Amino acid sequence: MNLGVIDVGTTSMKLIIYDDELNHEYQESINVPMLFPRSYYAEQDAEALKAAFNHLLNTARSRDVRLIGISTYRASIIVWDRSGNPLTNIITWLDRRGLEVINKFPLSLLKHVPPLSSILVSTSPAVQILWLKRNRGDLLERIKRGDAYVGTLSSFLAFLISGKYINDATNEALTGLWNPSNFRRIKAVYDVLGIPEAINPDIVDNIYDYGNINGIDIGVMIADQQAAMVGEGCMESGCGKVTNGTGSFVDAATNEFKIGSGLLPLLMLKVGNESFYGVEGFLPATGSVIDWLTKLGLISAPEELDKLAGVGIGDLIVVPALAGVNVPQRPCARGLIDGLTLGVTRESFVRAVMEGLVQLIGIIFDKIRNNANVNLLRVDGGLSRSTLFLKLLATALNIEIERQRDVEVTARGVAAMLNVFHGKWGFRDLIRGIHVDPDIRVKPNEEKVSLNRDTIKKIVVRMKCK
Repeated sequence: MNLGVIDVGTTSMKLIIYDDELNHEYQESINVPMLFPRSYYAEQDAEALKAAFNHLLNTARSRDVRLIGISTYRASIIVWDRSGNPLTNIITWLDRRGLEVINKFPLSLLKHVPPLSSILVSTSPAVQILWLKRNRGDLLERIKRGDAYVGTLSSFLAFLISGKYINDATNEALTGLWNPSNFRRIKAVYDVLGIPEAINPDIVDNIYDYGNINGIDIGVMIADQQAAMVGEGCMESGCGKVTNGTGSFVDAATNEFKIGSGLLPLLMLKVGNESFYGVEGFLPATGSVIDWLTKLGLISAPEELDKLAGVGIGDLIVVPALAGVNVPQRPCARGLIDGLTLGVTRESFVRAVMEGLVQLIGIIFDKIRNNANVNLLRVDGGLSRSTLFLKLLATALNIEIERQRDVEVTARGVAAMLNVFHGKWGFRDLIRGIHVDPDIRVKPNEEKVSLNRDTIKKIVVRMKCK
């Protein structure tokens, strides 16, 4: 039986087809344009995304796929009408327009008060909805009348599939409007922010019959990083992962829903009465920093990175915070270079950028270790194909790192869940990681890291918004 996975990313949408042993059969990717209408605004073209989704569904059906699962990026907001037509572009997780809201009184004070401090952040969908309320009141009136809906990208896709206003539990848990520990709406947030009660999709499990579209059943919907945790077999305490795509997401499983840690508390998976939790910190730009180096002509392709093994950086310091930093919360942080001399070469500069990236990830991992037990760390995502990156990361984090043969772990996690949906595997098979296929293991100190983490952290802490 062929299984299809549609992975909706920030800049592209992928279709990956597996057999039911999770061997790759086919892959296709479509770019979905990002739009930047103003400074700190980052949108995705909603019409282009909808067209790409329909195209990949048709491709899957033409290749005899009758069952698909979907993973999506998170912390997004879109408004659509009753016919499924977008009324706005998608406000993505990279968007910082929420600063216009939370930096004004009284939210400028309330954002420091727990538990609102974990909700009143610039990327929160609850804050984005408040921005819409203040700037697009016409849309909020349509939502109140039931003529339109607002929700995350996952909720929009679920509507296109089912015609119902629903959302999967992992994505809704990150809106700030629904409590994943007791599975209830957070009425205080609705009241404080003045959010209409009509913004209330029904919450469904991640493995669920979402409906049929174009002759294809949809059996899974889940947030992308949670899907990667499933794919890495990291559903129970002791396991963590770092996904290195556009940005880097550092996650670890916990025994309970933990708030107040300075990290993002996550619902990893909900199926029936079973719920799994974790914590997360993320760096907005890692793979995109490598893309930036390529655009500048400093490398011709990411594959060149491994040629930099053993290259020294001297006293060069690079803080590659090109899209802000989230741990610690410094959304206005920018890149910094110090120590440039005539002795700096192209190779040493690129190497310094890589060391800066792993130390920014290290700042997050330090916080993760203060809140979760991590004995095993797995890595995935495109940048994880670089062996040098893995060696630098293992040294910086001082932990043994494991990479699977299939680095498309987000899609692999969704495919594994589809095997549960159609009955090939039991749910406990999924949790114990029957699908995990390790390929390489890297120990600390196989490659030296010269850049000091404390130095990077002190610089980042000083990068406050004006």
